Amino acid sequence: MIDESKEPIKFLQRKLQKNYRSITGHFPSVKNNKSIPFESKLESELFLTLEFDDEVESYLEQPQITITVDGIEKTYHVDCYVHMNDTSTQKDKIIEAKYVSEIEKDKEKYEKKFAAATVTVSNMGMDFLVYTDLIHSSKYIFNLDFLYRYISSSRITEYDKKILDALGNKSMSVKEITEALSNNRMEYAKISNAIWGLVAHKYLTTDLEKDLNMQSIVKVNQ
Repeated sequence: MIDESKEPIKFLQRKLQKNYRSITGHFPSVKNNKSIPFESKLESELFLTLEFDDEVESYLEQPQITITVDGIEKTYHVDCYVHMNDTSTQKDKIIEAKYVSEIEKDKEKYEKKFAAATVTVSNMGMDFLVYTDLIHSSKYIFNLDFLYRYISSSRITEYDKKILDALGNKSMSVKEITEALSNNRMEYAKISNAIWGLVAHKYLTTDLEKDLNMQSIVKVNQ
């Protein structure tokens, strides 16, 4: 977990600014064991992707760094500080979440701001990244949101071994697995939920760029 007092950046929390252009709220982070406030839908999507990144240990919202733009020092309220785990070869990161359309409206300003942030963050031994709405498809984000419920809440595990044994080295649809294990309608629903739980926890893999349904093909994650 991040020790805010020992980091080379400040974490002076701002109040969520509600307006007609943005969606504000709190993201229930499992990795941080607390809710993380966000000020846009894109920020919440960034947090969601971090929860599924095995190299991310934890993250904090709204870090503040000092950047120099046109010779003037400014405080930059960035969106996220990401702390990587000990097994990762990646550096810790400072990430700004910004819609491409917003960047394009004032491209020169953002280019200067991002370039200055890159220098500051690099001097701290970290990487600066801009997370945009073009990095992941809406389908991928929708699927992560669906699977996250199996991470953020308790799930059925009693069928895990049966599902994994049924699959072996094969690829099967969710429907095929559930029908192979039971013809009881109530148990059918429990098994399908157990399969999605295994996908969420990466024991099974599937194509997250396609609709997730009973026809989805899954296999054991090697």
